[in-house]
Amino acid sequence: MTDPISRIVAQFPEDFFRSLLEHMDAAFAKAHSLTSQNYAEPERLNMLGQARHALCEDGFRMAARNAGLSAIAPHTKPAGSRYSLVKQENIFLIRGNVQTHCGPPRPTRFRKTWAALNRFLDPLQLDLLQGVEVPSPRRLCGMIVVTADRRCNDPSVPAFVGLGIPRADLSEWVVLEPVQSLLARYNDTGSKIVSPLEPQVEVRDQAIPRLRKRRDGSSVE
Repeated sequence: MTDPISRIVAQFPEDFFRSLLEHMDAAFAKAHSLTSQNYAEPERLNMLGQARHALCEDGFRMAARNAGLSAIAPHTKPAGSRYSLVKQENIFLIRGNVQTHCGPPRPTRFRKTWAALNRFLDPLQLDLLQGVEVPSPRRLCGMIVVTADRRCNDPSVPAFVGLGIPRADLSEWVVLEPVQSLLARYNDTGSKIVSPLEPQVEVRDQAIPRLRKRRDGSSVE
């Protein structure tokens, strides 16, 4: 089975994930500042969660658009709220809810619908009496995972930002990788391509040999 993270790296530009990190950091900092200034302690924690969610959604779409990707905010079905969706080829990325852990996200209806695309990643249960339809691997769903650790001394920064591939039933992650590790894949020397049109720069040796004196007065290089 092909590593699904590698499949996403092959389709999404590095700039998207770099920008995503920046926007998630900015979302947490802005949410913390707004709620600290405008809400008293009894309501502050609830408002902090709502502000983080709204600003992370906005930052997710902005990071995608800055990288030239398609980012939309469709309505849930049945209508009740909206969510962000970033699409590239047959790969669809959405966000999980901000949590205090790195477990699978809350199984809302729209998340279940998108996670169902990953049925091909589940172990195939063969049936000797009936034919088994093999799920298509053509489409893939990934989820951006952002967590906030209440034990952290700095609530203005996320505890974790990563990319997860959920099981079709959202029971667990097939794989979950921090964005920093994901970015390292782009810097793999095996994946770098040097353009043949890139000018070759010749570095000339400009060192000039100098003679130094021995104690006996003779010269050596």
